[in-house]
Amino acid sequence: MFSKLRANGSCPCPTKKQAYSRSMRQIRVSDERVQIASEAILAGLRALQVVLRHPSARVPITKPDGSPVTAGDLAVQMAVASVLRRRAPQWTLVGEEGEGSVPSADGAPLLSRAVAAVRESLGSEAPADPAEFLQDRPRAPGDTWWTVDPIDGTKGFRSGRHYALCLALVERGEATVGVLSCPTLVIGRDPLEIGPDEQMGTVYVAAKGQGAWKFAPGAGDRHLPTTLLRVARSARRADDAPWRVCDSIEGGSRAERMRGIMGRTSLRWESVSLDSQCKYALVAEGAADCFMRVPGSRGAEKVWDHAPGAVVASEAGAWVGDLAGAPLRMAGEALDQNVGTLACDRSIVSDVHEAARAVLAASAPAHPRRGGSS
Repeated sequence: MFSKLRANGSCPCPTKKQAYSRSMRQIRVSDERVQIASEAILAGLRALQVVLRHPSARVPITKPDGSPVTAGDLAVQMAVASVLRRRAPQWTLVGEEGEGSVPSADGAPLLSRAVAAVRESLGSEAPADPAEFLQDRPRAPGDTWWTVDPIDGTKGFRSGRHYALCLALVERGEATVGVLSCPTLVIGRDPLEIGPDEQMGTVYVAAKGQGAWKFAPGAGDRHLPTTLLRVARSARRADDAPWRVCDSIEGGSRAERMRGIMGRTSLRWESVSLDSQCKYALVAEGAADCFMRVPGSRGAEKVWDHAPGAVVASEAGAWVGDLAGAPLRMAGEALDQNVGTLACDRSIVSDVHEAARAVLAASAPAHPRRGGSS
């Protein structure tokens, strides 16, 4: 288990019975957007399973911006893009990876491995040249567009921790459909326990106004199943239980500012450390109560880092917006009209906002009101 607990040091997670007692429910998903998004993320998951057979599957190269990229990142984005091009060609895809992800000869083996994985996993539906889907797209995607983070938490993926495959549909500046594939979150197990990603974990799907759902994908699955588990935030375990706040394993200055905000509230809390948008899944499940990203020195948050998880958490009953109380505004690839992000239990929103305003005001020169770089 990769977790870091504060306060009294007890496990912040509900029991299996508490976390996974949702009854199975047969539903008919008629929303074609949800069907397409699920088909795309399952294609990415199948491509990743092929990549994982290679002994160097988790070995990265470094991109020009200093971040790591693996063959898995490339394969997932190309597989997802292939499905979206075939099923919804009218909408642009804005993804984390692009031509700059493999800028040198060092990236050629990774790209070759990723292309082979897409061709094997998609079979007859694979495009002639999967690498074309890494070509950079226009920064003004229009009113309706997809955004993908092929492997959110690449460091977690490399280190055998939690990670997620993330896809969302954005319509008129708002995320309306979100899909999270969390290969190491296994239904029926403690959500902080790292399951073997060969089991393919859990897929969360949500659409605005329709609720959030989850299912355990099987090898070769291509479509959203009809039998799903409803996801809804569970009730508080006890009034005196500490609030569980998602923290980053990597730590850093933004994590310290998050702790500063929580420390300024009157809430009793403890931190739960894990990678990726799996944090949104824990908030959706009620296994965690709060997840925030405080504005940092590198500029605004990227849409693909939040849009998919934001839909899932919101539709499960959490409050989702920014640290100033505004809704997330997704006009392009950056959340530059927002002050960080926040997903939390509705009963503590005002406490967190009040503390955030005080902490961020004290550092106003370094953190302008609307998410710009410092």
